[in-house]
Amino acid sequence: MNLLQPKLKGGLLRRTGEIEPLSQTEQIDEAIKYIKSQESKLQKLKEKKESLMRTRKRSYATACVNVENTRSAKAPLIKIHEIDSTLEVVLISGLENHQFMFYEIIRLLDAEHANVVHANFSTLGDSVFHGVRAEMGKSMSKFGAARITEKLNRFINGSTCDQESQQDYFCDFEFQPVTTWD
Repeated sequence: MNLLQPKLKGGLLRRTGEIEPLSQTEQIDEAIKYIKSQESKLQKLKEKKESLMRTRKRSYATACVNVENTRSAKAPLIKIHEIDSTLEVVLISGLENHQFMFYEIIRLLDAEHANVVHANFSTLGDSVFHGVRAEMGKSMSKFGAARITEKLNRFINGSTCDQESQQDYFCDFEFQPVTTWD
């Protein structure tokens, strides 16, 4: 309101060499004109906002349909780089199951005693880019990195058979026999 007051007062002064205040009726007329012009500007901005919101809703709905159509076609891609004792894993996947895949990569690295030092992700369109950097312990030989690479590739590109993937999970856990004799 304080910002509008100087504009309103400035419009009420005559634009001549001398600054003479307008008569009261002229001031009221000028104020009415100014308020009406501001109301029309406000109405135009509201219409523009509604138009943009409709366009945004339409484009969002179209994007959702496009994502649904391309989700099934987006196969994950994994790249694994070994640099000295560092293992860098880059996963590019679609929007579906990307959190599960990211979690599984971290879980596999942890199961192989690789220390995750950095992990991030970003999205672009319908693709999600994951980056994980892990340090392998000194006790891990070159075969440790090869084993991790093989497991990650098998997880991402491997079989779709649930039974085979469940067998891998069973190998990761130690079962302790529980015997209770009463």
